Formats: sequence, structure tokens, C-alpha cells
Amino acid sequence: MPDDVRDTSPDFDEIDYTELSDFFDRKGAVELISLLNSEGYRFDEIDDLLDVSRGYLNDRRDEAVHLGLIVPDQAYRDDTLRRVWTLTALGHYIRQRMRHLGLTESHERLVNARREYTDRKEEFLEWVDDPDEIQEYTERMWKDHRPHPSELPEEMKDVFRRIDEDQF
Repeated sequence: MPDDVRDTSPDFDEIDYTELSDFFDRKGAVELISLLNSEGYRFDEIDDLLDVSRGYLNDRRDEAVHLGLIVPDQAYRDDTLRRVWTLTALGHYIRQRMRHLGLTESHERLVNARREYTDRKEEFLEWVDDPDEIQEYTERMWKDHRPHPSELPEEMKDVFRRIDEDQF
């Protein structure tokens, strides 16, 4: 094997399966392994994509290295050689099982939903920061005779009245 290619094949006799199982019970572990791939991610990229605190990510990264799931590697990013975190062979096998269970796809949808939410929230915050936009929107709503949110049809008012009167 060439000197620059790391052998990350698992030694199954050396794996602490209890520790491995415990690792995946911790916050951020499943998300970290689900995210990583053969190209690797910089730590800041991981931090941006996962909804896990930086402290937890640091802990999970260190634990995943100790368990032989991930290794530091190098990749070109922005025309510069950068440190990235990538899966070992064992990490790939485990991620493959996650993929077969649909977990990685679900995680990708979750990451994309967070991105979409962030983008839409930023757009809304820009809108709400402009008094002219608010006034223009409100005037359009009045012009189109759209009811105020409190102007509900009678049957809806009755539903809410029953909910309010219901003593739990």
C-alpha cells in the first residue's frame, strides 16, 4: 500500500462493541456519522450543517476517532489543502447500514429543511425590518378583502369556543 494511503480496515477483535453502541446513544453521534462521506468535511462545515452544539461535536468527533469510525484527512478546499474529517472503513460500513435503513436520507432532508427554514426566516426578517413593505402588504390584504385572522367563520369560532370551555 502506498505511504500516503491510510489503511482503515477494521480489526473486529479490537472493536469495543459496548462502547460503540454507547457512542451512538449520545447526542450528535448518529448525525455526525450520517453526514460524513468519503470526501470529508471540515469541522466548521460539520458545525454549520448539524443542529448540535460545538461542544457536543468536539466530544463526538474525539470519540469517533477513538472508536475507529473517523480519521483526520486532507482535501483541497478553496485551492488550499485543508484538514477534513472522513469515515474509516468501519465508519463506511456503519453509514451504509444507516443508508439501508433510510436514516441518511432522512437526515439529509432534515439538514435541507433547516437550511430552507433559515433562508426563509432571513427573508422574513428582512421584510419585517422594512416599514414600507409591511404597510404595502397590509394595504394589499385589505384591498383583496382578506379577513383578519380573528375574523373566523362561525363554525370555526364555535370549535374554538368549545376548546376554551373544555375543562381538562
